[in-house]
Amino acid sequence: MNEQSYAENPTQKSSFWDNATKYAASSNGDESFVSEIAYMMVTLHRTGG
Repeated sequence: MNEQSYAENPTQKSSFWDNATKYAASSNGDESFVSEIAYMMVTLHRTGG
């Protein structure tokens, strides 16, 4: 899904960040890289970075 689609539908955008937050909170060893990237994305999103 491209950025324009998210901009047009705020519900999808909210859902994306909810899912990213879940990945950031994940402690599954198999997803450590995904978890780290999700944490950085969520942190930057929340701080306006």
